[in-house]
Amino acid sequence: MLALALLFFAGWLLPLPAQSQPFPRAVIQQRSQQVDQLFNWYYAAVYGTGVYRVGEETVGVLRAPFGYRLREAGEDQWGWRLTVPTTAALAEFDLDDFNLGKVHAAGLSVLPGVEAEIPLASGWMLKPFANVGGGWDFEHSGSALIYSMGATVVNYAYRDNGWRTMLGGRLTFAGYKSGDEGSRLGALSAGGGVDIPVDFQVAGRATLVGVQMTGTVYFNRLEFLLPSSPEKQVLGEAEIALTLGVRKSFEFMGASFDRVGLGFRRGSDGLKGLRLVGSFPF
Repeated sequence: MLALALLFFAGWLLPLPAQSQPFPRAVIQQRSQQVDQLFNWYYAAVYGTGVYRVGEETVGVLRAPFGYRLREAGEDQWGWRLTVPTTAALAEFDLDDFNLGKVHAAGLSVLPGVEAEIPLASGWMLKPFANVGGGWDFEHSGSALIYSMGATVVNYAYRDNGWRTMLGGRLTFAGYKSGDEGSRLGALSAGGGVDIPVDFQVAGRATLVGVQMTGTVYFNRLEFLLPSSPEKQVLGEAEIALTLGVRKSFEFMGASFDRVGLGFRRGSDGLKGLRLVGSFPF
């Protein structure tokens, strides 16, 4: 139901782009038989719960950031977490203009990995990570090898007036391989945010309203192959999110959630997205 609601909302927020010059029918038919290779497997696996649109393609995503903490980080020791982010994706390609109907590709990706938590000076935390796993398209028996590695740095600071500020950055090397299609990319992300206390509680926890902004630059193009329009290549994207949070996180299945909100994402070459936010993304 959550995915359906987000898809409905996205229909209002993410208007269809202008129709591109049609491809020959033979090209459309050939691409429509390769649905497992059309959407970017890595991007769908890490996007989060929400919907995004690029060109004529809309993908709905449900992501569960499962994990297990092996050891808490302390002043004189590293922390360790096992991570198992699991994502279900629904891709819809509108081919009505060619009387081919609509092709739906329901898929699942699982990316087990490990993350270290290394305390630094002045409240900063360094978090190297590595994940490798797979993606599967149930309708067309497609599959992909997906991988990601890099490091995140983050800082939470609590001010005398009760405000909480956040700064973070991430360097990522990632990609996927699916049949004859594949993609490798490097990305640099950075962002910040502020949470302001308000005079009520949620489940006995002090509550904050906040805003956070993040941006990502891709060192090489984030590629999307589409059935009836030229290949889309995204070079960068930005997101702003409005949130309602708590000071003490909720824990579920190894994942921590300290806020809920909506993120509005825009990128180059027509990328648009609406995302459910559950934490500061660093």
